[in-house]
Amino acid sequence: MFFRLKLLTLNIATAILLIFFLCLGSQNIGKKHSLDLLLNKTVTLPIGFLMGTSFTLGLLSGGLTSVLMINNTEKD
Repeated sequence: MFFRLKLLTLNIATAILLIFFLCLGSQNIGKKHSLDLLLNKTVTLPIGFLMGTSFTLGLLSGGLTSVLMINNTEKD
């Protein structure tokens, strides 16, 4: 259980750091685009920020899935 908690904390901390550095890096980008969702459009964001956000969310969901799939058997 403690190993799963450490992995979960590491995964979430890595995703938060990636989002933080992504926000810092996309401050002065000139070309901005918006996503066309089913009902409305998002605000205009740099394309690198959109791609980085999708990468980070994929990293987070994959890490959470792998942490939750670990067996709970304890070895004596």
